[in-house]
Amino acid sequence: MREDFLIQSVRSVYRLDLRALALLRITLSLILLMDLIFRSADLKAFYTGFGVLPVEALYQFHWNPFYFSLLTTSDNYYIQSIWFLLNIISVFCLLVGYRTRLFTVIVWIFLISVHNRTPLIMQAGDHLLRMLLFWAIFLPWGYLLSIDAQRHPPPRKTFSFISFAGLAYLCQIVFLYYFSALLKSSEEWRSEFTAIYYALSIDQIVRPIGEWMYPHYELLKAMTAGVYYVELILPLLLFVPFYHAWLRMLVIVGTVLLQLGIFATLNAGLFTAISIVMMVGLLPSSVMDKLWPKVSIRIEPLTENLGKLFFRFPNFRKNKSRRRLKPALASEIIVGLSLLYVLAWNMGTVGRKIIPDSLLWIGYLFKLEQHWAMFAPTVFKNDGWFIYQGTTEDGRMIDLLRKGAAVDYDKPARVADLVKNDRWRKYGENIIMKSNSQVRPYLCNFLLNEWNSAHPDQSIHQLEIIYMHEETLPEYRTADVERWELCECTASP
Repeated sequence: MREDFLIQSVRSVYRLDLRALALLRITLSLILLMDLIFRSADLKAFYTGFGVLPVEALYQFHWNPFYFSLLTTSDNYYIQSIWFLLNIISVFCLLVGYRTRLFTVIVWIFLISVHNRTPLIMQAGDHLLRMLLFWAIFLPWGYLLSIDAQRHPPPRKTFSFISFAGLAYLCQIVFLYYFSALLKSSEEWRSEFTAIYYALSIDQIVRPIGEWMYPHYELLKAMTAGVYYVELILPLLLFVPFYHAWLRMLVIVGTVLLQLGIFATLNAGLFTAISIVMMVGLLPSSVMDKLWPKVSIRIEPLTENLGKLFFRFPNFRKNKSRRRLKPALASEIIVGLSLLYVLAWNMGTVGRKIIPDSLLWIGYLFKLEQHWAMFAPTVFKNDGWFIYQGTTEDGRMIDLLRKGAAVDYDKPARVADLVKNDRWRKYGENIIMKSNSQVRPYLCNFLLNEWNSAHPDQSIHQLEIIYMHEETLPEYRTADVERWELCECTASP
């Protein structure tokens, strides 16, 4: 009797609720759609041969022989648009739960393709989104609130689900925060507690609330300690086999508040939204019992109507047989081995190398590679702003970033206003590194050609990309601004 209780307690750690998984599918699909829409706005810049990283440059400077990408089959703008359209259609099928497992795999392949195509704009949120989608391949997140549920009505006797995939999903959340904390090894995080001071000094990402908090030094120190210990300790509570519903809610609320705090002060792109959405799948049954009537009454009619639409097709008939819910042995083995591999990979990021070099290709091929160095081991201190200095035909110096205004080397009132979006910010962060100096001419030529195409009456014949480097120092000081001349190009005759 006692052994049964202990077994059930341990299994409760990775027990998931099918209703929560359905909500996870819907919310994560919305994130994927949002990501694609944002990326589409810069499709020419980041995914074509006319942009900042043509395929030949990608293969020469940023390619791994074990990578693959559907988007490298062509550099043509229209071909890439078709790939993006197919990607959006696949995500929509995942959203409504049509052939859910099949389209989870397809969307995962598309996501890998997008990530491998332009690595210079990759962020932690991209890695997290990809890993959540990988584990979801083995989860029954299309069992409810889906067209599949209309075709194969579930028995609805129980909403509990236990499998290695559920354990892997839970562990991925723990890995994100725990290894991120371990990677925060600098004095700024562990003894001086000045990391948030330096983070809020980054003009390109700080929000107005962050600017308001910035002068309160002691508050920033307390917040730094709080963030570090929340990441280090709080997620581990998910492994406690007792009071798991209460502890899960504690972890969910704690991590959501952490992410909302980051969102309020810093622009972290989609990372905040992904980090919040990933907690949806952990909602315990006791919470879902209260939420489900309110959620299902709004969503189920939509899936029923979509199901009726699909039922009109000859090859889509309603099947009253129940779907298999118990995970197959092969899936459990694949998930178990993948989980061990991901754990070993994360341990390698903190200096405990386990995976031999001969097996690293697995991580590269299936994109199981991950490194949660978010503001770690120390916070990026190389702050500054860009100037795209163009020379017009009549000899005037204009700044393309400031819509053609006269060049001004003084620091702007708000540097963040010059950043188009977080993808461009990340690209700028990478392009200033010497290791990426080879690809700077592609950026220069792209900017020059785009400007001349859009402004024929104010065309330029030369462009110089300048970075005004301003290193952040302790005690609200900065080093003298340095002018870094990154690249120069001229218009084709």
